[in-house]
Amino acid sequence: MKIFFKLVYLIFSLLIAVTAVVSCNLTVENFWSGDSNVNRRITGLKNLSESDDIVSSWKTNISGKYKVLVITDVHLGADFYDSSNTEAFFTWLAAYSDKEQIKFALGLGDFTDNARESEYKRYKNIVSRIEETLPGRKVLNVIGNHDLFQSDGYELYEQYCYPHTSFYKFETKNLVWYGLDTGSGFLGSRQLAYLRQSLSLEPKTPVIFTHIPFAADGLGPWLLPYCLRDTTERNIMLGLFSRSNIKGYFCGHYHPGGSETVGNVTQYGLESFGEFGKWYILDVDETVSPPSISVHRYPN
Repeated sequence: MKIFFKLVYLIFSLLIAVTAVVSCNLTVENFWSGDSNVNRRITGLKNLSESDDIVSSWKTNISGKYKVLVITDVHLGADFYDSSNTEAFFTWLAAYSDKEQIKFALGLGDFTDNARESEYKRYKNIVSRIEETLPGRKVLNVIGNHDLFQSDGYELYEQYCYPHTSFYKFETKNLVWYGLDTGSGFLGSRQLAYLRQSLSLEPKTPVIFTHIPFAADGLGPWLLPYCLRDTTERNIMLGLFSRSNIKGYFCGHYHPGGSETVGNVTQYGLESFGEFGKWYILDVDETVSPPSISVHRYPN
């Protein structure tokens, strides 16, 4: 079944490329967003460990062995979105025996399908239900390309999605977690410069989470709709990650998911929540040096 979905995605992507040549109405740019300039969104790297009292406490309070909940590609408003997947998730979460070990949750973008305010409100309701089931925990988000499809998409993301910015970091005892804005398919010169500066001074082991993969499960970086679009920028980024010995690059966007390794940098592409009804638990162990992270998909 997974091979079938990969073939469908491949055929769809080839159709986009062909249509872009023969049509003046559809281009690869249209596929991505209404706002393709990430530099307009980046004004600096926000450090939540300095600006948010709850997140600041994680530097000492989150250590040892713990869990992180991750969802991606909810696509509220899409024809394929199945609300029964959401209800199945909350049934599972309520019954999950180790939910006290979940210290925070990550949302990896494409929460909406068309960046409409009604879709953002529906996602906020899902986040509220997660936080009610996991009292005292936060859901931290990064933006996806579909979340930018309207001209006010980013403003709505800032309004409805914590931490109300698209580029930030926070710390646990031995790890530092970076949320990156790849919603337009690029890092952009500003974000890349801030990232380079921050990683060069980082004493802790970094973890990267974002929306767009740097490769699409063996299909290669040429498949533009499913990978970072500037291969030079991507290679600079991978060099930074390699030198910083990151623990992983966690992303969504390519709905069937799949892992990819370049040198010592491993990408973990996670399957879509909205389309395939999948969510993930990261088992983090900060008692070892360097810390370790293992990835578990639900339902299996």
